[in-house]
Amino acid sequence: MHILLLLNGSRERYAGGADQARRHAWAPYCAAGTRLEIGYLPGEAESGGLSRAYAFGAGNAMTLAPLYPDRCVQAERDGFDAVVIHCCSDPGLAEARTRVRIPIVGPGETMLQAAALIGRRIGMTVPSTESMEPHQAQVRSVGLASSFVGIEPINRPVCAYAAQDPRAMTDAVVAAAQRLVERGADVICPSGLAYVPVRVKAREVADRVGVPVLDPALLAVRTAEMLVEALRGSHAPTAAT
Repeated sequence: MHILLLLNGSRERYAGGADQARRHAWAPYCAAGTRLEIGYLPGEAESGGLSRAYAFGAGNAMTLAPLYPDRCVQAERDGFDAVVIHCCSDPGLAEARTRVRIPIVGPGETMLQAAALIGRRIGMTVPSTESMEPHQAQVRSVGLASSFVGIEPINRPVCAYAAQDPRAMTDAVVAAAQRLVERGADVICPSGLAYVPVRVKAREVADRVGVPVLDPALLAVRTAEMLVEALRGSHAPTAAT
């Protein structure tokens, strides 16, 4: 099985080891027969200026949504079995799905759907106040507004990869998650893939706040694998009787 992890930006945006850090963080979630490959969106020149670099967590993710469908079409042509969008805001997800036959998985959507199966009162942490709006729309689109406690922004700058402090980032996620628990949340969805799983472990946050904290990367990879297997099974020949 061959899955493309499509990063939310060009190769230049993920310079300095940030792209390989994502490969190392996501690859352990794959089954033995799954090959995970990193992919990028077009650069600024190729995209006509649309794919500008921006700070992680700055809330600009949805501006890149128009670039995803064509890139997913190319992934299907290149023989990938599924694509995982590397952004919990799921930019371009709906449009990309109309353009291809392979599964396109959004970690934000997948995480929220899993949370609805686990808990009754869902809370979400996000990197910044600016990144809240896409998730509010996302919650409504998956029909979970009535069971949603709210969103708590971390509002801590996400530095360049080499300058990041995993302990400080973990503490920041814990503080935001704790605010949601105090508001009644019994399951936490952490948005911001620069945090979980690259620098922050969901299990540690869960241990510190006392409620389940989901890992969007784990859920996205396993969902992609499950959907590919389901498609293969649906095309299997009927055994002779």
